[in-house]
Formats: sequence, C-alpha cells, structure tokens
Amino acid sequence: MTGEAEPRGAARKVGHEDAGRGDAGRGAAAELGEWIAALVPAEAGPARLDRMRGHLLDTLGVTVAGSGSEPARIARAVFDSRGDATVIEAGAADTERGAAGGCGAADGRGLADAAKCNAVAAHALELDDTEGCDHTGAVVVPAVLALAEGMEARPSGTDLLTAMVAGYEVGRRMQNALGGYEAHNESGWHSTATCGVFAAAAACAKLLRLPGRRVAHALAIAASSAGGTWAFAADGAMVKRFHPAIAAGAGLEAARLAARGATGPMPIFEDCWGGFFATHGNPDSRPSELVAGLGSTWHADHSAIKLYACCRSAHATLDGVLELIGDGRLTRDNLRSATLTLSPFLARMLCPSPVESIDAARMSLPTGIALALLGSPLSPEAFSRFARPEVAALREAVEVREDPEARVPSLVVRTDRGEFAVRRVEARGSQALPLTLEEIVRKFEWVTEPHLSDAGRAALRAYALGLDDSPLPELPVLDGRA
Repeated sequence: MTGEAEPRGAARKVGHEDAGRGDAGRGAAAELGEWIAALVPAEAGPARLDRMRGHLLDTLGVTVAGSGSEPARIARAVFDSRGDATVIEAGAADTERGAAGGCGAADGRGLADAAKCNAVAAHALELDDTEGCDHTGAVVVPAVLALAEGMEARPSGTDLLTAMVAGYEVGRRMQNALGGYEAHNESGWHSTATCGVFAAAAACAKLLRLPGRRVAHALAIAASSAGGTWAFAADGAMVKRFHPAIAAGAGLEAARLAARGATGPMPIFEDCWGGFFATHGNPDSRPSELVAGLGSTWHADHSAIKLYACCRSAHATLDGVLELIGDGRLTRDNLRSATLTLSPFLARMLCPSPVESIDAARMSLPTGIALALLGSPLSPEAFSRFARPEVAALREAVEVREDPEARVPSLVVRTDRGEFAVRRVEARGSQALPLTLEEIVRKFEWVTEPHLSDAGRAALRAYALGLDDSPLPELPVLDGRA
C-alpha cells in the first residue's frame, strides 16, 4: 500500500464540495431554519395552500381506509397512544380525542405515538400521496395533526397548511440533494424514512413557531433518526408500512426537543465526520439543492396524488394499459404476449418474484397489469386478490426484461388486433397531469365510503377543505358504518 492514509475521522466526500453550504458560507441547516421560520401564508400563496388542503383531504381519506389494516392494528397495539391526540380508526371508540387511554394532562404525552399510528394507517394501502420525500403526506400530516392537538395555544387552519408547505418543501429538497429519487433509493435507502424525518421536523417546527435557530436544531436532531432501507423488497415484508411512522414520530419529537433547548450539530449538512451526506449520500448527491432558490423555486408542488393502490412507479404504465383496455384494443382474451422492459433499478422495485404477500403485490407492475385485464379498479381490495390463479396466470404471462438504458418502463403487448406499445413518463395525479379538486374528492369518497357514514365523510371533508384563519377545529369523531 502506498500513499498517505486518510486521517482518522476524516469525512468521506460525497457529491458537491460545497456540501449544503448556503449564502455567504452559512450552513444549510441555519439557512433552511431561517427560511422555515420566516415562511408566511402570503409567501406560500393561496394556490399552494389550496393544494395542501387537497393533500390533507387525501391523506385523511387513506388513513381512514387503512386504519383497519393489519399493519395499522399492529401499530395501535404497540404504540398504544395514551395521550391527547387522535388515533384514527373508523367507527371505533378511540377516534374520540383522548379516548385511547386518556392521560389527561395536555403535556404532549402520546403525540408521537398517535402520529406513528396514523402514519402507518395512511401508508398501509399504498394509496397515499407520493413524489415528495416520497410519501410526504403519510409523514407530515400525522405529525402536524398530532402536534396541533397537544398545543396549548391552538394554531389556525392556515398555520397548519403553512406548516405542511414547509414540510413538503423540505422533504422534496432533501431527496433532490441526495441525487434524486433513483440515485438515493438505488443505494438501498428508502427516502420516505430518510428524507421524511426532515419533512416532519420542518413542519412541526413551523407549527410551533420556533425561531430560525431552533428550527435548524430540529432539523439537525432529526438527522439522527434518518433511516429505513429497501430490504423489504427482498421478500415483500410489511415493514415498509412502518417507515412513515419512523419519520413522523422522530420528526415531531425533534421539533419538540429543539423547542425545549436541545441542540443538534449545526454542520450536519456540511462535509463533516458523521455528516448526513457523508453517511447517506452517493456520487450523485447535490447538497446545495437543499437551499438553492429557497422561496422562488418551489418543490412542494411536485407531490402527486395516487389513483391506484400500488407503487407510484407503475402508474404511468397502468394509465396506458387502462387506455388500451378502455378503447377495446386490449382484452384478457385477445392478449397473446406482453414484454415489459425496465432498468435494473425499476425491475427490482416493480417486478418482485415470487409475489407471496400483499405488500409484494402492491409493488408488482405485472400484478397491476393482470388486475387491469381482469377489470379491476386497482383498488386496495383488488390487490388483496393477488394469489388467485387467474391473477397469477396473467402476471406470469408478462415477460420482464432489463435494460440499463431504459429510463421509464416500456410495455409491448401483442394481441389479435396488432402490437401496441406503452411508454409514458407522467402518470395521472402528477404535477404535469394534476387531479382537479373534484377528482380528489371523488377519490376520498370511494376510499372512505366502506368505512364511514355519509355524515362522517361529510364532516371529515369539511374539516380538510374548510381550514382558514380560524382556530384549527378538532378532528371530527368518525362514526363508522353500522
């Protein structure tokens, strides 16, 4: 071995050498903290606040729908919230504030537990919003709702929406700084947990109205909890459903710790030993993206709302398949063969084999194609039928090929009527193809209709869409269907 050894404790350089440093040499944590603290509704703008109302409604809807799932039941049993925040469970007694045990004193006990329970429920059906930190809504919404219920001075509805903007913005910026979704996730990290914890910390710090320096400490403290990997894809393990809970609970607690005077390392986003980018980064990391264009370039707007209960990376292809089915060019009976070409990264993500669990099925694009051919609406209930022989047969009929040059999935189907190709970049619900408020409300109605009465759905819809400068109302008690 020749040459000088790297000094013990030296930081591993990853990405840009400006490693998150902002204007005039300020650290990125400090600059982000100052921006979050100074963010006001007028800067966020009415359209962006309306967008947050839609994401709030969507997240509440999928939380209700997911509250009866096995992961959500496990979360409630383990986290056992006994405090002052609402755990959403359609039609159950513990939807009432404090009824899950009732510590009584408004000291915040149970807030993180409630956030974690609701985060698991929100993500349980793979129907929550995406393209932010990845699943930002399942992280940020449970965190800010739980925190708001424990605050002595009740925030306004607009305060909550502005805090959501801060969380969605920081979560997406963090992912961009790590080189983007593919670069970060391909290295094995799951960005919902690694980036989401900063989104939750930012949103909660904003809701607490912490000064910039305290917000920076909240972000730095949150870094100690940034974790979660893609190992669940190896066998379709349930643990993916708990990743938003890790981020929501830890981010909320980071903000509360900072509010009490706890400190985090201010160089956390700089090139230091143990720094975030030194430990979680990759060669494509761009730490300067954390603060580039703050207040002028908005990344919160990238978040998308899902229409199908499966991995978002499958949606654009499924949009195309459903279009072919809708106009009669593709049917179960006329299909002769199908070839799906993807990058190795997307093949690992979207083509698990064998598909032996509901979680694996929700990640499986061939399963989604099979269900679409069988006339399914691609709902949570549909994916629960993944093991049926007719679904398995059609899934296995899709030949999967890997191509390192493929940027998006490409599907070629051969039928009695000819050969048709599907290669789409954007899916419905994305920033490029956004859903209208009416479409978001329709989704809310169909995901909650099996679980809530008409009055319950109306109350929850009014809660989310009616937030304004008035004090934040309490979450409505949700009466389930008889």
